[in-house]
Amino acid sequence: MVSVIVPVYNAQQYLRRCLDSIVGQSYRDIEIVLVDDGSTDRSPMILQRYKNLDGRVRLYRQENRGVAAARNTGLARAEGDFFLFVDADDWIETNALETLVSLMDEKTDIVLCGSDQASKPEEIREDPQNTDGRDEDDAAAKQCSHTVPGREELWDHDQQLYEFMKHQRLTGMLWNKLIRRSTTEGIQFNEKTGYGEDAEFLWKVLKRSRQMVISDEVLYHHVMEDGSISHLSFSDRKYSAIPMWESINREVEQEYPDLLPLARERLMCAAVFSLYEARQCRYQNKEQIAHMRAIARKYLMSFLRSPNVSGKFKLYASAVCVGY
Repeated sequence: MVSVIVPVYNAQQYLRRCLDSIVGQSYRDIEIVLVDDGSTDRSPMILQRYKNLDGRVRLYRQENRGVAAARNTGLARAEGDFFLFVDADDWIETNALETLVSLMDEKTDIVLCGSDQASKPEEIREDPQNTDGRDEDDAAAKQCSHTVPGREELWDHDQQLYEFMKHQRLTGMLWNKLIRRSTTEGIQFNEKTGYGEDAEFLWKVLKRSRQMVISDEVLYHHVMEDGSISHLSFSDRKYSAIPMWESINREVEQEYPDLLPLARERLMCAAVFSLYEARQCRYQNKEQIAHMRAIARKYLMSFLRSPNVSGKFKLYASAVCVGY
């Protein structure tokens, strides 16, 4: 059985489309785990209606604690052998689960499908430019990563870790990945990480994952809403991605030293883009700004030599090292 986990907070505009796309899956052996994270709009009524109409729907309500807490609740309640996270304003193709399950064998722990940012059917792209979409947890990837066509491939354990650290074809997003539940035992989302908690969770899972199947078929449609944290001004919540990437860097240094240059690029990208955003909104936490600038200055020279970083973003890095 597959558990489809949907964290919900004030998503009334697109929630019906999301749930219809899940209820209508051609693959029927599913449970739909809905977690209402203290919504104040019409979302609770919509969720209750779907629970009443479909016996596969399980609805849980909690006070507003954030998406990480909602995902933890969903994982704790899920009973499937595999799970897929779906954001409440996104939607999936009718054959999404059937296709993902067909690619999952006894040696595979994760199946990744293609995605786009189509907000309606007529915007669906037939030739996706990036199998894993764009990075939610590290907005710097918009400048750090080059577009790479998706392909059907099989990645072993080492390649999964490498691709995650390179952060081009595999980023920190969870919503286009079918994951074997046993791979996540004992792993939770860090509720103190307000930005990038999905990448932090995925990193822990990848350290256990034996192999991953990558399909370029676009089965997931991700809608970028203006209210998402990616579009909000810089804040303590966004700053939390910096200590998160520092923690991952320490793990890499101890356990996967060959990946350390790439891990430092991820930290550097997070610091540089955060400094850029902080300046745009005149963020005033001097201690945080000084810390991010220290990171940028420490790794600037290796960053400028990296073939993985665009020329434009290298200019940003140089600029934030000079002044805020």
